[in-house]
Amino acid sequence: MLDDLDRIKDIDKEGMLEVEEKFYSQLLEAREIAKKSKLEKIKGSKFGGIAFLGMGGSGFASDIIKALIKDDIDIPVEIVKGYNLPSFVKVGWLVVSISYSGNTEETISATGQALERGCEILIICSGGKLESIARSNNKTIIKIPSGLQPRGAIGYLFFPAYLALDYIDVAKIPSMDIEEALDLIKEKAGLYRREVESDKNPAKKLALKILNKLPIIYGTEGLLAVVAYRLKCEFNENSKTPCWCNEFPELNHNETVGWERLKEITKKFILLVFRDKDEGLRIKTRIEVTLNLIKENIGEVVEIPVEGKSKLAKALSAMYLGDMVSVYLALLAGIDPSPVKKIQTLKAELAKLN
Repeated sequence: MLDDLDRIKDIDKEGMLEVEEKFYSQLLEAREIAKKSKLEKIKGSKFGGIAFLGMGGSGFASDIIKALIKDDIDIPVEIVKGYNLPSFVKVGWLVVSISYSGNTEETISATGQALERGCEILIICSGGKLESIARSNNKTIIKIPSGLQPRGAIGYLFFPAYLALDYIDVAKIPSMDIEEALDLIKEKAGLYRREVESDKNPAKKLALKILNKLPIIYGTEGLLAVVAYRLKCEFNENSKTPCWCNEFPELNHNETVGWERLKEITKKFILLVFRDKDEGLRIKTRIEVTLNLIKENIGEVVEIPVEGKSKLAKALSAMYLGDMVSVYLALLAGIDPSPVKKIQTLKAELAKLN
């Protein structure tokens, strides 16, 4: 079915596959947006810490940025996925508010608290109330294109915010890392596109393995745990399927023991494990011993080698594979990946409280 282009077009009514196929172009455009942004007001400041605010797809941009920079900067990085700003985020901190629509109520609430406390603020959005907040309070804003599902706009949400940190002297991002990541995504975009048949397309192959199984995703602490969480959310939103994720080494202190009962159910699961060629010996041993211990209770184990040399290339390439797989899985099931009806229903109910 995945090689039937007419059938794909019939199912994918809102064009999510096309959005994902254009991820490379989105990253290029996002880089230009970052270059043209006016960041002088926050450049060169010595911040006491950085707090990223964001929910859902916008929140993932915060997750991946933290994973990329936390080992290379000397100030704390906090992520807020909720209504309230922690008490320690105050004057002297940089608050980066990310909301694709600009109308995410949790992010608006926490941004308001940051304003009250005198924090410096950088807002990334396509418009909405957050744009109004930025304009009326003379705060720095990076405005991105609208019209996509937030999860399909991850290039716009992530790349300008990440690159801005280099421009304002918070983090150093080697240009060679950026070029490596872009080159790798360009290569993979050619390999994952719909015209490449299933026997030659790694994203289609993996989607076919997952069909009619419940996916579980394991990463390793830090970068690949974030990628695992992104893929979990993509399976939820695009594929409309339950999924959970966990990370090494934490899962060895609890979840590993859970693979004992209900074998007749867990045999319908498929475990996807992101593997980094640079993983340390102890993590490598943990993964291999764990998989050996639990494999009899799982329908299938698939190890996914992460490509790239730099952390940025590894993160974006692994994420991109997962994004494409989630869309192909939806199409295999005859599901339009774009609509998120349950989320919209929830938001409508919350709107009645206003």
